[in-house]
Amino acid sequence: MKTLKLEINNEIYDKVLQLLQQFSPNELKVIDENNANKQYLSKELETIDNGTAEFISLEELDNVMKERIAKYENQNP
Repeated sequence: MKTLKLEINNEIYDKVLQLLQQFSPNELKVIDENNANKQYLSKELETIDNGTAEFISLEELDNVMKERIAKYENQNP
């Protein structure tokens, strides 16, 4: 499947959703990005609150970023 992102005026939002709902879930899936983002962030916050989140130091982050930059900086597009 391919993903298509639309910006829809509030006045026609309901009409567009009605049109899209005519398709089967195998043909088309409507993804509410706001809800998806909220769910992701809630799960991340939950891991922080229950103590299972994994953190890295700024030094570790710096090393990871240097490695990634070095890996891709000499590649031609």
